[in-house]
Amino acid sequence: MRYFALLCFCSCLNASVFAQKAKLSKDQVAQIESLFAQQKQGGQPGLALGVVKNGQTLLTKGYGLANLEHQVPFQPQTVSDIGSVAKQITCFAILLLAKDGALKLDDDIRKYLPNLPDFGQTIRIQDLMRHTSGLREIYAMLEFKGWRQGDLIRQVMAMELAQNSVGLNFLPGTAHSYCNTGYMLLAEIVQKVSNTPFEAWMKKRVFEPLGMKHTYIMDQQGEWYPQGAASYQKTSDGTWKMVYDNSTVMGAGGIYCDLPDLMRWLDNLRTGQLGGQDLIRLMTTRSVFPSGDTLNYAFGLEVEKWAGNQRWQHTGSSAGFRAILTYFPQQEIGILIKANFAEANCAKLSEQIAQILMPDPNTTFPDIPKIAPPLPPQAVKLPANALATYAGNYFLPEWQTWYQVESKEDGLLLHGPHGKALSLIALGEDHFYTAPPFGDIWFKRDKQGYLHGFSVSSGAVRDLFFAKKQ
Repeated sequence: MRYFALLCFCSCLNASVFAQKAKLSKDQVAQIESLFAQQKQGGQPGLALGVVKNGQTLLTKGYGLANLEHQVPFQPQTVSDIGSVAKQITCFAILLLAKDGALKLDDDIRKYLPNLPDFGQTIRIQDLMRHTSGLREIYAMLEFKGWRQGDLIRQVMAMELAQNSVGLNFLPGTAHSYCNTGYMLLAEIVQKVSNTPFEAWMKKRVFEPLGMKHTYIMDQQGEWYPQGAASYQKTSDGTWKMVYDNSTVMGAGGIYCDLPDLMRWLDNLRTGQLGGQDLIRLMTTRSVFPSGDTLNYAFGLEVEKWAGNQRWQHTGSSAGFRAILTYFPQQEIGILIKANFAEANCAKLSEQIAQILMPDPNTTFPDIPKIAPPLPPQAVKLPANALATYAGNYFLPEWQTWYQVESKEDGLLLHGPHGKALSLIALGEDHFYTAPPFGDIWFKRDKQGYLHGFSVSSGAVRDLFFAKKQ
């Protein structure tokens, strides 16, 4: 484990990366300040906000607390996890290696990770970057193993999952499904190609050249960082509890930094000083499927239109940490938010700030759409003798995990590593539904009608097969 010497920071609260020549109007500042009224009340977890334009700082400020126990304020210099905002930095690393000639984006990932199974289809490096690989999502898959929020997750688990997989969600390059597994494999590819530990390579090739002196990758469980924030989540009774980042996930997340360093990273997206403008253009080019359909995901960034303006953006979450990076390239306006409480709606705050910065009386700014809850499945009644045919033991090869289906007079129960039996709701013959992580369950039969297993489709996992064993 690496230990970081405690550093003394002389920067004041509003210290910035760039010269503060551009200014916001008093009215704009007041409107932005009003968004953080709750954090100003005291006793609340906090966040840091950075707003830049044309490479100049408009505003940097901290609100609330980085640590409730010790009443430490959340400042721009506070170090916190940026979650999946890290994905764009991982993509940048891969593009640098491609520019070096060390790899090609169309390379088969098995060229660098030969222990992965041959699915009969080529998964390219860029498929990992665009979430079009078809690989199973590791967080969804871990739930089938009994993993619960806050349990330890290690980098090696991504390799274990990928190596044990017997199928894909879809043919590579034909669909999009957000996949942390793929980004964890990208970190493995960086290490394999460079023959250097991921953090050491990132520090030498990305962080140090950009002056990101307070940026770290948690590759060892329990690491701590100077000026580090704790992370929190609100309980049902309205109090705060600490929630812990017990992961050592690289590539998909795991980057801790302060706001000035994140501003330095954003400014390189604007200038291309490191890597060049051609690399930035490639990084922000949207994906196109063979069908001609365009995906709003590029390389670690969502590239889309918002209120008539092009926007590059990515959110991040890990434990109680939340973050967002938003950049409007035409206006050269950037908005950065890093928070240490799970209830922080960084996406909404970013859009509210953007509306303050770019007011247009002729433009209606859209609300962030709310996802309607799914309709409850319509249950049917199956006879007891039919239910009895589903009873048995079922095996999930990806995690070497066993489940049991128990037949009762009034239905089926699914037993597994979660400890609590799940009730299976019959939707029809061989079709059932139960709580996440499962969702829809289809029992499978051969031509002779012999039941040989069931498949699960739920969110980031499709057609996951559990084989019936005697």
